[in-house]
Amino acid sequence: MTRVTGGAAAARVLDHGQGAVCTDIVRVGSANRRGHRDLYRPRGLNNRVSWKNFGRALRGLACALLGVQLWLLWYTSTYDASTVTWVCDIEGCASDQFASGAGVLGLGAGVLFGLVSGRALRRATAGVSVALGAVAALVGCYRALADGRVERSTDMGVLFSAFVRFPVSTWLTVLWILAGAGLVAALWGGWFSLRRTAGLRRLSPRYATAEAELRGWSSVGGGRGEVTAVFRDAKGVRHEVPTVVDRIALTRPVLAAYDRARPGDAARLRVVVPRRKGPRLR
Repeated sequence: MTRVTGGAAAARVLDHGQGAVCTDIVRVGSANRRGHRDLYRPRGLNNRVSWKNFGRALRGLACALLGVQLWLLWYTSTYDASTVTWVCDIEGCASDQFASGAGVLGLGAGVLFGLVSGRALRRATAGVSVALGAVAALVGCYRALADGRVERSTDMGVLFSAFVRFPVSTWLTVLWILAGAGLVAALWGGWFSLRRTAGLRRLSPRYATAEAELRGWSSVGGGRGEVTAVFRDAKGVRHEVPTVVDRIALTRPVLAAYDRARPGDAARLRVVVPRRKGPRLR
C-alpha cells in the first residue's frame, strides 16, 4: 500500500496483485497540526447539535404537557366543585372525589410549570402560570353556570373547598382580577426579557451579533449606566460605540446586536445579556 498526502486530500493506492489499481480519495481536513482527530470532529459536533435540539424538543413537550395539566386541574376545580360531597367529623373534613383536591394540585402544577418553562419564558413565567390557571378556572365557572350546575348565588369552594366557600359571583370577580394581574405580569416580564436579550432584533436578518466588551460606567439612574461597547463586526472592523446598559451587564459576558449596514450607529446598537447558563455535566 502506498499513501500519498498533500493539501486537503490523501490518496490511498492499493495494488491487488493482477495489475489492478484502486484509488480512494479520503478527505482529511484543513488542519495538519491536529492530525487525524479532525476527521472525527464534524461527526461529534453534529451529535452534540442533535442532542441539544432533542433536549429542546423534550423541554418544549414537557412545557406543553404541564400547561395542559395546569389547565385541566383548575378547570376541574371550578366545573365540578358543586358535585363534591364532604364528610366531616371532629378531626376534620374529607372527600374521595378528585375535584376536592384539584385546586391544591393546580397550585403544585403551576409551580412545576414555572420551573420547567422558566428557561424559555424568563421573567414572564410567573405571569403566564397565574393567568393560565385563572382563565382555566373562569372557563370552568362559566361552563358550570351554562350547564345549570350552579347559580351565581351558589356557595362554592375552589381552593381548600371544605373551609373556604364563597358565592360563584365572588369567585368570578377574584378570578378575573387574578387573570388580569397575571396577564399584566406576563406582558411586563416578556417585554423586559425581550429588551434585555434583544430577542426580536436578533431574529431580523438586518442585524448581527458579536462578542462585546464593556468599558467605563456612568450611572444614569434606575440601575442603568452609560458604557462604551467594543466589538468587531463580521468584516473584522473594530468599533467603539457608546450605549446605555443595565448594571447586570457588567457581570456577564455580553453580545452586541448591531446593524449590518451601520455597525457604528449608537442608535441601532443593543447590548444583549444572554441568560445565565447552568452547570454542565461532563
